[in-house]
Amino acid sequence: MKTWKRLSAVLLLIIALLAAAVMPAAAEMLDMSEMNGDLITVSKVPRGKAGNKISIKMTIHNTGTTDNSTLKKIGLVSPDRYEQIMESKFGDDDDDEDENDNGEGLRRYHNLFPFEVDSSTFETKNINVKPGSSKTITMSYKLRRDLPAGYYQVFFEIDGNIEVGVNIWVSAYDGSSTEEDDGNNTDYDFSIGDGQFTPYAAYGQVMNFNVNLTNTGTRKVYDVRVDMQLDADVTKFPFDINEGNYNRKMGDMEPGQMVEVPYSMGVRTDVKSGFFPIHYFVTYREEEGGNFSEPVDLVFYVHVKGEDDDELAADAGEQDRTKARIIVDSFSTEPQEIYAGAPFVLKVRMKNASSNVSASNIMFTFVSEEVDNSPVFTSDTGSTSMVVNSLSPGEVTELSMLFKPAPTAEQKSYRMTIQEQYDSPEFKNAKEEVKISLQVKQEPRLNTSTIEVMPDNLEVGSETNVMFGINNTGKVLLYNVMVRFEADSIQTSDTYVGNIKPGETGNVDTMVTAVAPTMDDGRVKIIISYEDENGAVTEVEKELMLFVSEAVDPYEGMEAGMMEGMDGMEGGEMEGQGSFLSKYGKIVFPIAAVLAIGAGAFIVVKRKKKKEKELEEEELDDEIS
Repeated sequence: MKTWKRLSAVLLLIIALLAAAVMPAAAEMLDMSEMNGDLITVSKVPRGKAGNKISIKMTIHNTGTTDNSTLKKIGLVSPDRYEQIMESKFGDDDDDEDENDNGEGLRRYHNLFPFEVDSSTFETKNINVKPGSSKTITMSYKLRRDLPAGYYQVFFEIDGNIEVGVNIWVSAYDGSSTEEDDGNNTDYDFSIGDGQFTPYAAYGQVMNFNVNLTNTGTRKVYDVRVDMQLDADVTKFPFDINEGNYNRKMGDMEPGQMVEVPYSMGVRTDVKSGFFPIHYFVTYREEEGGNFSEPVDLVFYVHVKGEDDDELAADAGEQDRTKARIIVDSFSTEPQEIYAGAPFVLKVRMKNASSNVSASNIMFTFVSEEVDNSPVFTSDTGSTSMVVNSLSPGEVTELSMLFKPAPTAEQKSYRMTIQEQYDSPEFKNAKEEVKISLQVKQEPRLNTSTIEVMPDNLEVGSETNVMFGINNTGKVLLYNVMVRFEADSIQTSDTYVGNIKPGETGNVDTMVTAVAPTMDDGRVKIIISYEDENGAVTEVEKELMLFVSEAVDPYEGMEAGMMEGMDGMEGGEMEGQGSFLSKYGKIVFPIAAVLAIGAGAFIVVKRKKKKEKELEEEELDDEIS
């Protein structure tokens, strides 16, 4: 029995030794500051459990100054490169090699690569961090299940040639974890600076900025407070300390909610240029009215320019100095369409398009295009200048001013020039200008001459002649002018007049047919329509008076009356021979009707010839004058 116990003890000892040889030994926390420099910061050590996923959150800072220094991709280094970094930067393992039966060295860093490897482990992630800006990213990986508890190192490669490292803490696998547990569901957690540029200001200036604080946990937090950590050392804290504390109360925050923590800080005049990490302690209550939590230390970076960057030669030219680039981001008007003589509000969004150069003491002056030495756009106040204190890189401000276009301005686009005068850290009284184009429209106007209707009383089935002129009294061309006559007593008809230039007249001369007797006051609608340059149709309504009566048979009653007269006459020739009209009436009456219509037509033609003669005489008078 004792022999079996001894044998079991030996076997357990052998198994333990074999496990120790296979399992990696947890490393201690290493100093990454020399390797990382100012490239990345990690607000707190990422934590995960062996066998689960771990999320590594870090902030990448691009300290470059040129457009071609954008940081584009980041990815995990390979296990072989991981081992090389550990050997070269954190200790040479030559003295610690053990020789196996084949004489090959057993490397002490060989089993410290902490992640399971699959097809997606070494995929790169797009970051696109521009010069002078920062970006917070999160990388997630599956931890090996056989990792003992302790600190491990993770190394990343940026754009294939920049290497940085992060310490992580791993808890040992306890058998209770599941594959679905990804380690990301933290009840209480925060992130800072999500989705924003690094604030920038020069020495002696005021930096106005907001810090984005996000509740990244899964629980609601109460009475959130953010306390900026101050330091009297100008090498650690770039701002003047003018208040006793910089604690901000942000209230309750739901999961996923982001709030902006506002600050206005004066940059010290003796500060040196660079990126400064500003620490913020975030405290909160897990329950309403409960105790405050331990502070969460979050880091947010600001970029300042010191006097040391102003050491340019006194005779340095424009090409040697940098200045901000202020552009028009967008503009709009209220109302949207501008009409000559009608006031409107011009709103222009101006943006500092520079990536790392601020502008201050900015004066914007609106200068209108001139016609005949007079500005098209004028301001009732007389002043067309506005002042903005400062614009940080990427910041936008809106300018708003009331203008009135000249009533006589032609319908077309006019330039508005925005003159800029501002200071940049290296360039004082910089002068630039940008231009926008404003479309001015003219209100179309028209009137009509006296409307002539001949005749203005007619019977059903008859026609009348309508004549009048359409005068274009505005300053824009009237396209495709049409005239339509509408009433219950007439047949609806359209007449095409054509285009009418400003100051000219289009003539209407048409026939209107009566189809029913007038049952109202005799008003006939005259609808004049025209198009603008975009094809939009406008209608103007006029009217004329016209009375239509029932048609009368010219033979009805006429023959009977004449017969009665003839019957009363005495004469031998009439007796026994019948009435003359009864014999020839069907010939006489049509001839009389034709003569009557011919007389009416003669009158209409004569009037038209008279009107044409008057128009010719007027044109002749104009040529003579």
